Amino acid sequence: MRYPVLTESRCRELAEQLVSGTRPAIDASVQWAVVGDDLDLDVAPIARAAQQITEGAFEWTDPDKDRYEGKAAVVLYEILSPLPPEIIDDRGFWAYLAIRHFWDFIAWREELPFAKGNYLKYVDAKAPTESVLTRMFMRAQALHDANGVALAGAIPKATDFWRSHIIRVRTGTAPHVATAFARRQLDSRLRSTPLRMSARRLNRLWSNLVPYVYGDEEAEAVIGGVWTQSTSES
Repeated sequence: MRYPVLTESRCRELAEQLVSGTRPAIDASVQWAVVGDDLDLDVAPIARAAQQITEGAFEWTDPDKDRYEGKAAVVLYEILSPLPPEIIDDRGFWAYLAIRHFWDFIAWREELPFAKGNYLKYVDAKAPTESVLTRMFMRAQALHDANGVALAGAIPKATDFWRSHIIRVRTGTAPHVATAFARRQLDSRLRSTPLRMSARRLNRLWSNLVPYVYGDEEAEAVIGGVWTQSTSES
């Protein structure tokens, strides 16, 4: 499959132009990578999803933009998850998506950093947990196999919860545990300190256990245990 990518240098140059208010001819900078056969990736469904996500963002009235990011993450994951893993792992592909199709949404989501000139890390995919599209994909992916994707946009004011305690750590690779963790935070919210204590306890489990193979009941039991410990000590 032939699929579009942007090099790191072109991503940076185009982002500089976009943030200055210029609308460059992005397609002229696009290159094509190949995995498997030489059929072209149909980007039309991705473009439609990007338009849907962007329009929804501009209609979103809740100041909690992270909740919208979570809801949009589900749409993004559904449209991209069928792609070959070689494409999903290609940073140039994510840079292309960010610059060509999702720039306006990303600028809305990270309005304050963009206003300060701090925008590149949100589009170039060099740091997957910082770049908006890759972190969205990882957020939905963490919940998908446990049928927990509805939780992706359900928890209020949860930016740190998702980035620090799910996608930046191994919990994000254990769908049932991530889902149980998110559900407990939604239903019985912990403040920052006990939440960090719970996350640390959960991370330590990886030394002796293999949480990524847990089912619903095992995950709920583990999360219930770390929750009880953390709330009793806080």
